[in-house]
Amino acid sequence: MPHSLRLYKREKLCSRTDVNNLFAVGRSAIAYPLRVVYAVKTVSEGEDTCPQFLITIPKKKIRKAVGRVLLRRRVREAYRLSRHLLPPEATPGKRLQMAFVWLSSEKADYALIESRMRELLVKVATATAREKTDAR
Repeated sequence: MPHSLRLYKREKLCSRTDVNNLFAVGRSAIAYPLRVVYAVKTVSEGEDTCPQFLITIPKKKIRKAVGRVLLRRRVREAYRLSRHLLPPEATPGKRLQMAFVWLSSEKADYALIESRMRELLVKVATATAREKTDAR
């Protein structure tokens, strides 16, 4: 059976403390016009271990709300279709958290956003895999 492409509520990073902690201790990678801040969080027994993400398009960069919403939709769609590049949630007790930040003052077409999203997810996957091997 193929992997579901649907985005679930549990995949959204909503907790204010988790977001603050992510930006405080997370590592980052850039594939212009996107930047990702990521961290691996230890979760308690029974909690879901699927990766969580959030998208932020700063008002300082894109002034009109219509433009911010358009870019947020494009970034979310690129993530939804490319998230299979992330490591599977096989590690018990660990959860990958990511924040995607828009860096450009210009809007970008979907093809560019999708290619940069793929680059970022590959970088995150290799970095988290390297951390797992270093921890052993």
